[in-house]
Parts: sequence; structure tokens; C-alpha cells
Amino acid sequence: MTTNKQEVPESEIKQLKLQAEVIPFILLLIALFALSITGILVKFSLSEMSINVTLFNRSWIAAVVFALWSGFYQVRTQLSNEPAIPQQRKEVRDYALLLGASLAYMLGRLLWTWSLTQTSVANANVLGGLSPVFTTLGAWLLFKQLFDRKFLIGMLLAILGASVLGFDDFLVSHNGLIGDFAALGCAVLYATTYLILEYLQSRFSVETVLMWRCLVGALLTFPLVQIYEDQFFPTSLSGWIIVFSLAIVCEALGHGLTVYSLKNFSSTFVLVVFLLDPVIAAILAWILFSESLSLLNFVGFAVIIGGIYLAKTGKGADKNRSPEVAQITEQDVSPAN
Repeated sequence: MTTNKQEVPESEIKQLKLQAEVIPFILLLIALFALSITGILVKFSLSEMSINVTLFNRSWIAAVVFALWSGFYQVRTQLSNEPAIPQQRKEVRDYALLLGASLAYMLGRLLWTWSLTQTSVANANVLGGLSPVFTTLGAWLLFKQLFDRKFLIGMLLAILGASVLGFDDFLVSHNGLIGDFAALGCAVLYATTYLILEYLQSRFSVETVLMWRCLVGALLTFPLVQIYEDQFFPTSLSGWIIVFSLAIVCEALGHGLTVYSLKNFSSTFVLVVFLLDPVIAAILAWILFSESLSLLNFVGFAVIIGGIYLAKTGKGADKNRSPEVAQITEQDVSPAN
């Protein structure tokens, strides 16, 4: 009697599972940590330069880094004997979407920053953290992506946990609903950005996507610096170290791994994981600035982590797996002795 089972070495099975499940999630957590220190670096930079100068220098330095990265990769591909990876044909619509994603992200960043002057920090964080709701709706409407009950419950729990972190002054603002709507608009723009990048990740490389975004950021902040500021660049070595750290650690490493993670995870799940950002930021503030952590903070931390676990184990977090990975999870595959 013949059998359709294909024997695969157990070591290869473990390696493929590690590559498909564990490593991408670890890289996403590294991206989260790299982005979580943004606020601390910005706080240090404000002692020497304004937020406009910081954003301008962060953007143009990161654009140069991504341009060099892209050039190095192309030169290495030409010098090596390995065949180049075939790229999908790009249309004008693809470049328009790439530009749109870059504009949406930078406008969302500026809108959220402005919302801090119009509403409480808690409102801005909670309402700005609703991006997963909009990516879920967009993915369902545009990509016909399905999410099971476990994923949706996990997403709502993570959002609830993020809300708990600002419960003490939630819904306490001085200027009405204007700032709240600005923060909510930021959530919509961020959701739009990640949905577009999820669609484009098979058409453009990571460095190309981020180079465009940083160039748009530099072009948007340049007139602000020219009109409102007295300086374009840092005036001390420590200032240059800060903006280079923002460009390399936060932009290149953090956002680079974030865009790369869209090859393995849905944009909704990526944004759900990023709800851990206030957790890491609070822990770092406790270590560096001796800021206290209350019992409510720990409750919020636990709810967020539990929600992310449910979302990760539910349907809707992972992208469709490659044939090699899918093969080892089918019933017709058994490990070889």
C-alpha cells in the first residue's frame, strides 16, 4: 500500500517552524523596543533644539541611510553570481500609493503631535491607539481578510489595556473635542499607512518604502524649520548623537523591521503589538527618570499582553505561509526518524 506522507527530518521541521513563527515575532518586538525609546530621545533633544528641527534632521539622515542601504544592496547583487530576485512590475498606481502612504504617515505624526496641545496626553494616546480597529475594518473591506473571534477579543483587550494606562485622566481635556478628533484622525491615517504598506510590501523593498517616507518627512518639515526656527542643524556633539540615534535606531531599525514584519503579519496585528509601546515607555521612564508605576499600570500591562497573546493565536495575525512552511503543518507530512 502506498502512502502520500512525505518524510521530513525533525530538525528541519523545527528550523522551519522557528523561522516561520518565532523569529519574525522576535524581530517585531525588537522594532517595538527601538520605537519605544523615541520619546526619550526626543525629550533629550528638546533641551537643545525644537521638535521641528529634530524631525527634519531625523528624516533627512534616515533618508540618506536608506539610500546607501539600497545602493549597497544593488551593488552586492550585481557583483555576486546569484540571480537577482524577480520584482513585480510596478505601475504608476503603486508609486502613487507609496507617496500616499508616506504623506499619511507624516501627516498622522504631525497631527498627533498637535493633538497633545489640544487634549490630554491620555486622550491622545488612547484615541491614537485605535488604529487596529480601522485596519481591521479596512482589511475586511479591501482585502477580504477574515478575523476570528479570538483575534478580535484579543485586539479589544489590548486596546482596553492601553486605555487603562491613562485611566486617571482619561477624557480630561481643556479645549473640548478638537484635540480628541485630531488624535482619532491620527489613528485613521496610521491605519491607512499600514494597510497601504501591507499591499505594497511585495512590490517595493523595505529600504525603498522607508526612503520615500523619510524624504517626504524632510520635505514637509523643511519649510516649518525655515519659517519658525533659527537653526537647521544641532549645535553640539550631543545633539548630533541624538538625531543620528533617532535616524538609525528608531527610523532605520525600528521602522525597517516594522515594514519587514508586514511580510509575516497582518497590519492589524502589528498595530496591536505596538499597543505595548506605553508599557515599554513606562518601564524605561521608571528606570531612567524614577517615575512611579501604580497598580493600575501593572493591570494595564497584563491586559495588553494577554490581548496580544489571544490575537497572535487567533486567525488574522499571520500572513499566508510559504509553501515550504505550510507543507510541514499538513497532515500528510510526518517527521523522519
